[in-house]
Amino acid sequence: MTYPEKKEREHRFALALRMGLPIFFLSVVSLFALLSQRYTTYSSLIVLSITILGVMVYFIFYLIYQSNRENITDSIIHTFTSEYFFQLALKAFRKKTHTIVMISVENLGLINERYGFKNGDEALLTTVRKIDRFFREKGIEKLPIGRNKGGDFLLLLPGEKQQYIPLIELFLSKYQNFVHREIEIHLEAVAVDSRLSQEIELLISRLYELYSDRIRSEKEELYTINELESEIISALEEKRFSIGFWPVCCDEYDVYDTTVKLVDSRGEFIHQSRYVPTLNRLNKMRLLESDVIEHLGSLCDERKRDFVVNISSVTLRNPHFFEHALTLFERYPKARYKITLLFEEKEYCHQLDRFAQQIAHYRKAGYKIALDRLGGYHTTLLYLKELEIDLVRFDTLYSRSIKKEGHQNILQGLNLSAHLCGAKTWISMIEDEGSDQIARSLKINYRQGNYLGKILSEEQLQGKE
Repeated sequence: MTYPEKKEREHRFALALRMGLPIFFLSVVSLFALLSQRYTTYSSLIVLSITILGVMVYFIFYLIYQSNRENITDSIIHTFTSEYFFQLALKAFRKKTHTIVMISVENLGLINERYGFKNGDEALLTTVRKIDRFFREKGIEKLPIGRNKGGDFLLLLPGEKQQYIPLIELFLSKYQNFVHREIEIHLEAVAVDSRLSQEIELLISRLYELYSDRIRSEKEELYTINELESEIISALEEKRFSIGFWPVCCDEYDVYDTTVKLVDSRGEFIHQSRYVPTLNRLNKMRLLESDVIEHLGSLCDERKRDFVVNISSVTLRNPHFFEHALTLFERYPKARYKITLLFEEKEYCHQLDRFAQQIAHYRKAGYKIALDRLGGYHTTLLYLKELEIDLVRFDTLYSRSIKKEGHQNILQGLNLSAHLCGAKTWISMIEDEGSDQIARSLKINYRQGNYLGKILSEEQLQGKE
């Protein structure tokens, strides 16, 4: 029996006592008061009995209703509800530092789709049993396990995160991919501790950021979440950001891929993996991206060189950004046709006609449009045939494996498809001469990587002839 199940039994027993004892004492006091009277009739005893019975029936129904409202565990997999888990965590944070670990069943959606929800629930229950047994074997008897949503389980452990990293890695080495009744179950785990923040909602948000990016950088964790958010907002308001310019090999003219980092109050960089989720949560990503293209516009001069900037698809469709981008060339006329807006999108945009019109307006105004992760997301092929795209960048999966014949065959097909759709092609992460020769033989237009050039600062770019 897991700790949440034991806790649920204790809770229900306490709830039953809380409801039953008042009835018992009421009955005893009423009978004592009646029988201690000199004149007690059978009729008064019957009236009292009926009254007590009515009160008892009322309290029984109230107990049933209240027990349903006061559930502290999930009815299917018997873990703590997220509300109760958050209460436990907040109480624990007041005493000392605690670590929250999130273990996720990554392929729960596929299990539900293929094997049905009943088998999906069984997979979750099996995962909970394995988690509880593993930590019990490691000496942690009372392990609070909560279910946040879907296949995401939260564990609350006393102490700082560092002392549990080896334990989490050991758990994953044992159970990251296991099979239950011929169903493959894949697990992932991330962790944070309460030194980052005392607010449970912010810690859970940070867990999902870590889960999405698989970040393991301890240096980034030196910020508390509240401090980090304050630094990001301050950097955004004061337009403190640094742009790196990575040369892209092109036979026609100079092309530079850009990477943007915010600069905190101490002059240190805040990486994209930290500020992007925060700005998305605060709905301020558009402001940064508007400032970046404004700055790139100011760098454009008589020289023939292009700048590629990453713009989120949501920002690209935002009417305020759209208006700002279209008026940019009034302030910087030399920037026309020298800025390429690069975007990627996992989910297909259902308002495609409207999106296609916006893309056409961007191109008409003087921007080039580039599509990222070709061959990685299925949406890229749909967009390639539906939208006017100037440039496509292949998914890094093909860059890392470019020397494999199978990947070369797929690259050749994707490259030909892009060219037939009127788009030029671009491959990144070219790290040696052999990879560069293969990219050339496939007739890929643009090539990028450490072998072909290092990232330049703005000062180096300005000083370059």
